[in-house]
Amino acid sequence: MTEFEKDSEGNVILKPVIGWKTAPVAEVAVLLQMQYADTPADIETGGKSVQFVLKPQACLDLAATLTRQAKRLLEDRLPPGESPN
Repeated sequence: MTEFEKDSEGNVILKPVIGWKTAPVAEVAVLLQMQYADTPADIETGGKSVQFVLKPQACLDLAATLTRQAKRLLEDRLPPGESPN
């Protein structure tokens, strides 16, 4: 796996995701269009988009990884003894 993309100062480049769409591709893959903001103004105008095609297993793996990361972040914000569900 490659390293995260960085700017000239060594900071990781962040582009907020502002939307997405999915669709089946020939019943064998999933098309994923991600909308993102390249600048703060893009948040208001809809930003830019990039499209990916994923095999079904890659979709499940990505969903599991995102879910695991989101749960970890949410659990860190909970008061002691409180459950995320």
